[in-house]
Amino acid sequence: MAARAPVARNDSGPPGGTKETTMSAASPSTARKLLGALALGSVVAAAPAAAELAAWDQARVTAIAGQWADAADAWQQALRDQPGGQIGSGDAEQAFGLGQKAEALHVQTRALAGHLAKGEGYDKTRNYYRDVKELVDDSDELAQRAELDEPTMDAWAKVVDLQRQIAPYYDPKADAETAP
Repeated sequence: MAARAPVARNDSGPPGGTKETTMSAASPSTARKLLGALALGSVVAAAPAAAELAAWDQARVTAIAGQWADAADAWQQALRDQPGGQIGSGDAEQAFGLGQKAEALHVQTRALAGHLAKGEGYDKTRNYYRDVKELVDDSDELAQRAELDEPTMDAWAKVVDLQRQIAPYYDPKADAETAP
């Protein structure tokens, strides 16, 4: 029997010693990963630059926060003065929910204003702002569903307006045009 000569083989490629670098040679999962990476790269490249906060102005932010606390107090009082609904109509439950939010808003806006008045800046007050913003958002949903008289709605509009004014200092997504 004749001895066979060993066959040289490149173990880094497919049998036959040639290696093609085409998509058809890649496994389906590799192709999906590559396409996913390309898609992600194009989304990241197309994304606009991150929004920035308004330049911090301690005096201005403190003044707005004080006005916001006063507006929250006026909103709470307007809710108390709001004529009551019919018994059994479900209005009492909405009024109670708004009353609770108004009380929390009163407490939280006073806390934010107090910390700012002590000279505490963005880093020490941002969580107070976030709490107040969440209360404003929740209260806004309830206020839209409630039947409120005009003075109560005017008081609420002042709270929302002051939130809009202070937002650019705390929220990079806030409309930059609202900053003074």
